[in-house]
Amino acid sequence: MRKVILIVILLTVTACTEPPLKSQPLPKSLIDSPVKRDVPSSFFNGSAIVPVHESSQVVEVMNWFDDETVLFLQEGIEGSTLHKHHLFTGESSIFFEMEGWIVNVNVNVDHSLFAVHVINELDQSEIVIVDKQGENKLTIKDFGEEYSVYWNEYEPASFIMTAYLPDWDFETYFVNVEEERIKQVNLEQSYIQWISSDTVAYLKWDELEPSFRAPLYQANVETGETKLWKEDVIAYTSFPDGLSLSITVETDYDLYSVYKFYDNQERFRQIEVPILNTYSEQWWIPYYTYDNENGIFYFLRPKSSGDFISYTEGYDLIAYNVYADSETKLTTLDHHVPISISPGGASILIGDRFENVFDLSEGILSPVWEY
Repeated sequence: MRKVILIVILLTVTACTEPPLKSQPLPKSLIDSPVKRDVPSSFFNGSAIVPVHESSQVVEVMNWFDDETVLFLQEGIEGSTLHKHHLFTGESSIFFEMEGWIVNVNVNVDHSLFAVHVINELDQSEIVIVDKQGENKLTIKDFGEEYSVYWNEYEPASFIMTAYLPDWDFETYFVNVEEERIKQVNLEQSYIQWISSDTVAYLKWDELEPSFRAPLYQANVETGETKLWKEDVIAYTSFPDGLSLSITVETDYDLYSVYKFYDNQERFRQIEVPILNTYSEQWWIPYYTYDNENGIFYFLRPKSSGDFISYTEGYDLIAYNVYADSETKLTTLDHHVPISISPGGASILIGDRFENVFDLSEGILSPVWEY
């Protein structure tokens, strides 16, 4: 049976319980931002997108293959198959198949290599690295029960792999696909972000004192040297063009998270995003995606602060140009769902199964497959 890997690492972090929040309007600086008209429901059809035919029995779209092609998953009795589908010609073909179940696909920075996470016929987890032609370049197994892959944004043929062990422990490895080299490295945390070709960053959580915040550290993969970078960070992510983003709050009672952008680790821009309280040990962070070709940060912004469970006001899909320090509202979504920008920045996949695609040039939302 197919296992499901939850991608909650980028969306929530271990934390303590938050106090209640009252619904508040957006700050004036956000209200005055330039906006476009919401996309009406009548625009859902009529684009140039050619959906996957319903007979293909699509399970979900796994990732982008290139700027006009997606990878979708098809499942049968004995296993699953990964297909390519060109959104504008409608042409589909098999990209990768093997005995077992495909559960996730991670793509490197230039979309030349794909890490396909598979549960094989022995119910064991493995990672198969394939190239653009779907040819096997490297198979990784027997290191742990599950794996996470963090592609090096500065060296496309390498990545950090976290192998999760049966006792809830983990081990980290540096993998070079071209050299077929796997080397164990000592990192204190299982979730990392690349900030240069040989340096990663991670939040150093204190397991004995749960908190929403943690110090942000840098670690050199080659030497193992670590150093403190920033204090009291809720979440951190890096982007291929040298930009990175930290999320902070001043107090646990704040109604807005502060998103601080760094250019080559120097403070650059800052925006505020309303907080939705989860009343749990998880800090709510909206879904986002980054267009490194054009320097645009896309994210789902609630219209007000409040409670996540009872919130019903919808989420504005915002395009924030980090370098120009300007934003545009593209449309409003009813639900908080994952989003993923295409490699060239032309379209955004939207939905729990990436079942829709938003054409940024036309402002049209279209289904990826027919129901």
